[in-house]
Amino acid sequence: MKNEIKFKEFMTVLCELYDKTPSPLLIGIYWKALEPFTDEQCETAFNSIICSSRFFPKPADFIEFLQGTNQDKATQAWIKTVNAIRKYGNYTSVKFDDPVIHAVIEFMGGWANTGEWHDDNLRWKEKEFLQLYKVMEKRGEPYPLHLPGLIEVINQSKGYDVQNEIAFIGRHKTTLKSSKLVN
Repeated sequence: MKNEIKFKEFMTVLCELYDKTPSPLLIGIYWKALEPFTDEQCETAFNSIICSSRFFPKPADFIEFLQGTNQDKATQAWIKTVNAIRKYGNYTSVKFDDPVIHAVIEFMGGWANTGEWHDDNLRWKEKEFLQLYKVMEKRGEPYPLHLPGLIEVINQSKGYDVQNEIAFIGRHKTTLKSSKLVN
C-alpha cells in the first residue's frame, strides 16, 4: 500500500470496530505487511475482512486474503502449467512469471519431458505437482530462469550455440518468437 493517509483511515476504522488502541507499533507492523500490495488490493482486503472477521485480524489474515493460501497458489500454478503445455507443447522453451513452477517442473523431469504427460497420468502428475509446489515454495532456493524445451535441449546437446526464443507465461508480456532446430 502506498497511500499512507488511506491506510491510517482503514486502521482507525479497524481498531474502532474491534476496540483496539492504534499504537504506532501496531500501525507500523500492518503498514510493513501491506507495503508490497496496491492501494486497490488493500482496500478490497480491508473491506472484505472488516465484513467477515469476528476477531481483530492479524497481518497474516490480510496476506492470506491478498495472496491466497499455499494450496490456492499451487492450484493456480498447476492450471497455468497445463495451459502452457497445451498451448506451447514441450518443444518450446518457456518462462513462467512464477519461478516456483520452474523448480517443480525441473524436479519432475524438466519441461522437455512434459510431452510424456498424457491425460491418463495427468491426475497423478497434478498430485505430485501440487505437493512439490508447496515444498519448493517454502525452500526459497534459486530457481531456473526458464525451462528449456526439446528444441533447446537438442541444440545444446549437439553443441550449437543458438539463441532460443522463450514463451513468457503469466503476467509478463506473452510473446513468442520461433525456435529453430539446427541440423
